[in-house]
Amino acid sequence: MSIGQKQTASTLRFFLYDRPIHPELFDIYHDHRIVKPEYEAQVWVTGCSHVIGFFREECSMLEVTADMNMELPERGRLTKMPFKGEKSHEIKLAEGIRYMMNFQVESMSPAVYSKTHHDLARLGARRGLFVPFPKWMSHRLTPFTFIN
Repeated sequence: MSIGQKQTASTLRFFLYDRPIHPELFDIYHDHRIVKPEYEAQVWVTGCSHVIGFFREECSMLEVTADMNMELPERGRLTKMPFKGEKSHEIKLAEGIRYMMNFQVESMSPAVYSKTHHDLARLGARRGLFVPFPKWMSHRLTPFTFIN
């Protein structure tokens, strides 16, 4: 997805993989690596979506949010679901890794959306990984990715 294109939750899909995926498949705007004795994590901000990789020894798990028209590999795909309504998913790999996620997509009035946007932007400025995209700004709101 190029900088000038609009991205909405209705065009996104959630994917979970049990293997790494080549970075060449994504437009990576920010790359963040976390290295701990027990594991490594890689976070790619790919516009208003992301790829989060978790690696421990020979085990890999990748969470991907991407546009529904993006061609992603089927090999290693554990799940695929649209961003619609409320979804929960849990999986336990044989290697002892337990993955849990929950997301909820809802419609908001413009006033509630604007307040929520500003609240999340303020929170992102204090903690987590916050990447704004001022070039995509519309209606006085700057799109961003916030991973906490």
